Amino acid sequence: MPNPFISKKEYSISYALVWVLIIGTHLAVLYFYSQQPLLESVIDAVVFNILFAGLGLSVWYAVRYYDSSQSAPLDVFLYHFGTAAIALSCWLGIGYFLISISMPGFEKYKEFLDNSMIWRGISGLLIYSVIVLIYYLYIHSEDLKLRVEKEAKLKLQVREGEIERLKNQINPHFLFNSLNSVSSLTMSKPDAAREMLVKLSDFLRYSLEFKENELTLLSSELDHIEHYLGIEKVRFGDRLLFSIQIHSDCKSCRVPNMILQPLIENAIKHGVYESIEPVEIRADIRFEDESLVISIKNTFDPEAAPRKGKGIGLQNVSNRMSLIYQADNLVHVKKGFDDFEVVLYIPQTSN
Repeated sequence: MPNPFISKKEYSISYALVWVLIIGTHLAVLYFYSQQPLLESVIDAVVFNILFAGLGLSVWYAVRYYDSSQSAPLDVFLYHFGTAAIALSCWLGIGYFLISISMPGFEKYKEFLDNSMIWRGISGLLIYSVIVLIYYLYIHSEDLKLRVEKEAKLKLQVREGEIERLKNQINPHFLFNSLNSVSSLTMSKPDAAREMLVKLSDFLRYSLEFKENELTLLSSELDHIEHYLGIEKVRFGDRLLFSIQIHSDCKSCRVPNMILQPLIENAIKHGVYESIEPVEIRADIRFEDESLVISIKNTFDPEAAPRKGKGIGLQNVSNRMSLIYQADNLVHVKKGFDDFEVVLYIPQTSN
């Protein structure tokens, strides 16, 4: 970590301006209060304060390379008291020498200079302490900023890992159900089983193309759903009805990939499975208040025994939406007497 008063232009300018102000104040005190001649006052103020400005820059290394976090408060105090004593002794000694050789013959001023050394040492100690404090505050601020950045990166990595885990749960879940369906069709409808395997292969190949992408176009997601419905139609035939109403300006919106398939799968599982009559799944997609609103609604037989399940699909959709958009109110479930609806609110402003 370099010295901030050297490495950062705005800090360098501020540091220089502060010392110009100190030189002006020092000059005014000598000339107006101590009644020293103007020339001596100017030389005194310039020499001593320029030396201290350089000293202040070198103090950085005494602060930066001392690990105060591993030391007791008394040890820190003694360390800086010792470095201050050495630094101020050098400052006063060099300053006195430069003043002596630059103003020979000014005996009255030299007498004033000798008498003021104690007060110069006290004021120098105060300024030294302020500079040390500023350096510690800067180091603390930079360390805090670095920790915040590391924590943010870690949270992002955890978030991305969690999203990927949830996505990876969806594919095996769907594959498990599809293979069970193929197994059931193998003996009764071998042609349908063969057709379903072909469609399943196309579906999985398509899904792998988007595995690494977090967001995709809604139009691509809808194409993906058509692949999925083609697989399920082999199994359910005319019992599965699907309709979609979509506003034309919505197809270019971006959505999390593989976000709709679990909802359609859930509608089929709890609607078509339990009914011997045709079951309609309706999708309504519109744009509302800077969000893409996707409604998936299915009818079901209210008299049929509810199908047991772990709710992995809906839970994963809800978790993924929360992780991606950092909000917990984006998935709404509405259950009526004979219908079930899931509504997604997908923000578009940050996409």
